[in-house]
Amino acid sequence: MLLWINGPFGGGKTQAAHEIQRRLPGSVICDPEHVGFGLHRMMPPLLRGDFQDLPAWRQGVYEVLDLAAAGSGSAAMTSGTSRY
Repeated sequence: MLLWINGPFGGGKTQAAHEIQRRLPGSVICDPEHVGFGLHRMMPPLLRGDFQDLPAWRQGVYEVLDLAAAGSGSAAMTSGTSRY
């Protein structure tokens, strides 16, 4: 099972993910922002923008979540664009 937690910045998504993890033994938290932070650091400063716009971010998040899908997990991330 994968649970994607969407909501506004500062709305408690990460806290909710940690509470879900506490209540579901064996579950994990996958933070899609970490994929974006890695991509952001690798890019020249002039090319840095919203990492959600990068196809590599979307593919990377898919790959990580696919690997984690064997168990129960949650992902806390604000995504304002439905096409992602």
